[in-house]
Amino acid sequence: MGLPNRRCPNCGDSDQDFRPLDGAERAYALTLAQVCRADLGKYRRCAREGCVRVQSYFSWKSGFDLPDSFRPPGC
Repeated sequence: MGLPNRRCPNCGDSDQDFRPLDGAERAYALTLAQVCRADLGKYRRCAREGCVRVQSYFSWKSGFDLPDSFRPPGC
């Protein structure tokens, strides 16, 4: 079973693979008022290179963008 495929508004509303958040991404998400610790496991990051979209596994409308510091160099 691969990564979940969901709609990504940052990638032209196309379907993209989403992966679980890593430690730094989880820590940043907890600083936001919209993400509580109990729901943190429901959030995934778009796996497309250069995309910083994080959204709920269950609703693409419930999400946010990570800061550019989370973008890989050269993207």
